[in-house]
Amino acid sequence: MSGTELLEKFNRDGYIAIENAFNPDEVGRMQREADAILELIVNASIGLERKSGRLDILQKEDGQQIVRKIQPINDLSLYLAEISNDERFLGPMRTIMGDEPILMEEKLNYKEPLPEPLNGFDFGPRSNDRFPIHSDWAYYKAQNYPQSIISSAIVLDDCTEDSGPLHIWPGSHKEDLPHDKVEIGLEVQPRLIDPEGGIDLLVPAGTVMIFSSLLIHNSRPNVSGKPRRLMIYSHYPKAADMGADVRNGPARLRESPYEWEYIRKRDRGELKDVFTAPTFS
Repeated sequence: MSGTELLEKFNRDGYIAIENAFNPDEVGRMQREADAILELIVNASIGLERKSGRLDILQKEDGQQIVRKIQPINDLSLYLAEISNDERFLGPMRTIMGDEPILMEEKLNYKEPLPEPLNGFDFGPRSNDRFPIHSDWAYYKAQNYPQSIISSAIVLDDCTEDSGPLHIWPGSHKEDLPHDKVEIGLEVQPRLIDPEGGIDLLVPAGTVMIFSSLLIHNSRPNVSGKPRRLMIYSHYPKAADMGADVRNGPARLRESPYEWEYIRKRDRGELKDVFTAPTFS
């Protein structure tokens, strides 16, 4: 796809999807990094009897637990930090922005069911892993961030109808739709968008999806029994001059001392890992 075609499609639809951007070996390494991060954060939470501020975990009404996301993650994985600067999505993003993309935040959306329940967590009000119908801009504008922020999602597991794939409303990025605060976040006000409309992005692992901060999207619960991991990076145009790590920096400073404390206690034999990331066939 030429730069002109890419720009025309993005301006029309608010997103692009690039299949096979990352090969199976790269995806496999990202999956292993995701498992290592999950093990560290869960084991540190259990060992120190304090749920990590990075960890978003919920318990369904039937008792099954799901890791919804971990944020931030770049300081926990050198490989994923390097991927955040990969030209396979920064190049298209640069074309769309007309400027140099600067990393603003990153998160790993797991939607991963746990085979055995974990004890000692405050699960809050969520009872499923769905995301409400929203735009990222609805969150960003509270900090006066620019609308020109663009996010990218690297697909680590095949997105199927059962896995709670990203569901988007193409062309919805052309206006800022008002949102209401709901129990699980922000949601587009009723009747402003057809909740039965939009499309599922059913794409294979290795795909990169690039989308506007104004694009309306959500996702259904994952009922596949397997994880549906998306490695999400958000970049702003350099001209916005927002500084370094303005969104995730405070969380890193707050959480990393606990992780290092856990690692030191584990190395001294005072604590041990009790959780291993599940495997899925």
